[in-house]
Amino acid sequence: MLDSKFQPNADYTVQTFLDLVGQNTDVGSKKLWLSPTKYICIIYLQGLVDGEKLDNLTQHVVETKAKSETQTLDDIDSFISVIKDKEVYTYKQAISSFFKGQPLLFISESTTAYSLNMSMTKQRSLSEPTTEKVVRGPKIALIENLDENLGLLRQRSTEEEMVIEDIYIGNTKEHRTSIVFHNKHCQTHIVNQVREKLLDIPLDNIQDSGMIEEFLEEAPYSPFPQVQNTERPDRVLAAVNEGRVAILVDGSPFALLVPTTFDMIMKSPDDYYERWIAGSLLRLLRYLSIFITLFFSAIYISLVSFNQGLLPTELAITIAATRENVPFSPFIEAVVMEVTLELLREAGLRLPTPVGQTVGLVGGVVIGQAAVEAHIVSSVMIIVVSVSAIASFTVPQYGIGLSFRILRFVSMMIAAIFGLYGVTMFFLVLVIHLTKLESFGMAYFKPFFALNKKAWKDSYIRLPNKSLKQSKNKAK
Repeated sequence: MLDSKFQPNADYTVQTFLDLVGQNTDVGSKKLWLSPTKYICIIYLQGLVDGEKLDNLTQHVVETKAKSETQTLDDIDSFISVIKDKEVYTYKQAISSFFKGQPLLFISESTTAYSLNMSMTKQRSLSEPTTEKVVRGPKIALIENLDENLGLLRQRSTEEEMVIEDIYIGNTKEHRTSIVFHNKHCQTHIVNQVREKLLDIPLDNIQDSGMIEEFLEEAPYSPFPQVQNTERPDRVLAAVNEGRVAILVDGSPFALLVPTTFDMIMKSPDDYYERWIAGSLLRLLRYLSIFITLFFSAIYISLVSFNQGLLPTELAITIAATRENVPFSPFIEAVVMEVTLELLREAGLRLPTPVGQTVGLVGGVVIGQAAVEAHIVSSVMIIVVSVSAIASFTVPQYGIGLSFRILRFVSMMIAAIFGLYGVTMFFLVLVIHLTKLESFGMAYFKPFFALNKKAWKDSYIRLPNKSLKQSKNKAK
């Protein structure tokens, strides 16, 4: 039935189409007579049609008919040719266009309908980034409209070699996705891989780029994200100029960047907008915060539970004094406080901003103090957990921050069983895993094990821009 072509009887065609669409109360229709025997029928979704354009069409029909009924059809055809998107011949094509917000125009005694360019897009205005704030730099973020996002990239880029290519993904191949790459800097095999993986995605109802992220990863069971996401147009353009591919999905304010390395995820736009000394210091602090997030609690558990001899005598006595009336082991203390902290953090995200900030601050202070006074946890454990939590907030990307928070529980468990030996082995396993990971043929841990000294000029630290440009010119 869906593949059937329209009949010359417009009444039958319209009724059949409405039966296929179903009993939706937001479906509207208008029937306009061109002559005593000829008419047009417009069917639309009330929330998605541009009312001004629809009124203009209606007014045009009325005015044209009042002037001369013999010229009505020709005038209407000329008007339709301006506002039509495409011609429609089957019910399947009509339904596809209709639910994209495009009204359908049926003409009596015609087997051809028209999908009209009268859809009204619901979108928010441009605003500041919410997940990647910077002190200095552009204050604009991507939105949910793909055309607007591509316009932002074109507006901010003067590169003639930047290519934008549309790819329709899903089982029905109707969801629009765009890939952006630099024709000279990006390797052809990477673009081909991206195309192939996007075309193989079986999802139809794609609401955000995060739904297709896992289909692009080569190791989906790894705790580390192998696809970088960003809502900043400047970051997208920087990645494209580096030879990477940006993937923008219609309806999502986040772009995906591939290939991705651990080094790329740890960089922030602040590193390049501030002077190189400040940028280098911030970058070093980030790597230090990763170590604190992963291992600070685990090292404390190991030293208190297994390796007390490694602690200075005065520090060991102080820790023992704070734990004198605590009935639980250091591991249980850490788990209780870490789980409580994660609950407060999640509650702060879901609640309205003013309430969320209050819950996070007051809840953390009250619960921590009450836990110490009740001798459930020691005061030193409160400090350790708090420092670990603060360190986890310095990671530039939310996704990899979640990975470190999950791995922190694993390191604590291993420390409670094997002590410092287990923590050391866990660290080596992580390094080996990161070394073996790849993203679209690029080593995930590059450039940390690279022998080329030029690769280190923008990794742990950032040297002056003049030095970086000279290295790129020599590489070319």
